[in-house]
Amino acid sequence: MAEKISWNYVAQALNGPSLSGQGELEVDAYDKIEVTITAGATQQVNLVPSGTVSMLVINPAVPDVDLSYEVGGNAVALDGPHVLIGTGAVSLLGGATDLSFTNNTGADATIEILLGRDATP
Repeated sequence: MAEKISWNYVAQALNGPSLSGQGELEVDAYDKIEVTITAGATQQVNLVPSGTVSMLVINPAVPDVDLSYEVGGNAVALDGPHVLIGTGAVSLLGGATDLSFTNNTGADATIEILLGRDATP
């Protein structure tokens, strides 16, 4: 594996406890995708040609409950960034190699996607 992706997070309750983590993920390849989904449209986005995805970040420029993608026939709202680190977390997508995004926000929506994958399965 020739590439490394560094990650970290901090989540803190106001005047309360916090959780944090950091690490490095070794991958064969990574892809960065930026798409704009037109208002009122549904658009399929191909994530990977092949291989096992071990990290997936879906980051809407403007999070909104009316912006979503479909997994297993269920709409998943992009009301914040979605960060899946590790093959266990990514498996929640059921092995999907593409996602269908729907934008019902009334304005065009830009979504950034970063994924790390094994290119030599």
